[in-house]
Amino acid sequence: MLEWNRLPIACLLVFALGAGPARAQDKPFAFSITTADTPTRPQARVDYEVGAGEGSFHSNDAYQPEQRFNLQASIGRITLLGRVGLTSDGSAYQSSQSGEMLVTLTPRGSRLSLAAGGGALHEAGGTNVLVSRIVVGSGSDVWTSQGNMVLQHPLDPDRDPLDLLFTGGISRRIAPHAAIGVEAVGEDLEGFWDPAEAEGGARLLVGPSLHLSWASGKWQLLCAGGPTLHPRANERSSDALRDLPPTRRRVGYAVQAGLSVTLGR
Repeated sequence: MLEWNRLPIACLLVFALGAGPARAQDKPFAFSITTADTPTRPQARVDYEVGAGEGSFHSNDAYQPEQRFNLQASIGRITLLGRVGLTSDGSAYQSSQSGEMLVTLTPRGSRLSLAAGGGALHEAGGTNVLVSRIVVGSGSDVWTSQGNMVLQHPLDPDRDPLDLLFTGGISRRIAPHAAIGVEAVGEDLEGFWDPAEAEGGARLLVGPSLHLSWASGKWQLLCAGGPTLHPRANERSSDALRDLPPTRRRVGYAVQAGLSVTLGR
């Protein structure tokens, strides 16, 4: 039987099956990062993302998801990620910032794309977090798949020493500028074996996704979401940044949408 602590690695391999890596300027999934296929010239893309979920439309501010502005730039085997997030705190806003550098490890044109790297995150609540990321992807003219495994080490003694997160997706192009697929998100997966997990227990999402692009390919619109599951909830909570709402209900929902523009195309 598959052990819970091996689940993210197994999921990563499942989502990686396909034919060839996606281009860096494309953003085929709402939740997952896609890295460069060793481009010969610099590429850059700007994203605006916003989420909604359980509690988003209530009158209180217990859960108000981030609005994020992302910059992704690639040259050769290097992919740089920068993010600034804004979270509502009553009448004011709090901001978070993060930066990562990923290196593509597979040769250009290989069947499987593998990248790894890391960086740092400064959460809106003030906690600094060290981040490590592994990205596995593949794709063809019709199918695209991607998986991210993220390890976070919060520099806060009241938080977990290590947080484990996973995102993955697979999509199929149904028209020249449209694709549909399925995305999965797993957050704080250490909660499956740690009953005192600091963020309230593991959270999961599996749901449909839609990707649309304009004829030039410069603009892209994405939307993904579905039911969220909270199978191992506990009474703890923190200010950790998450895409899925920190509700203690066993079943909820979450949706994320984004608009992307490629620079210099």
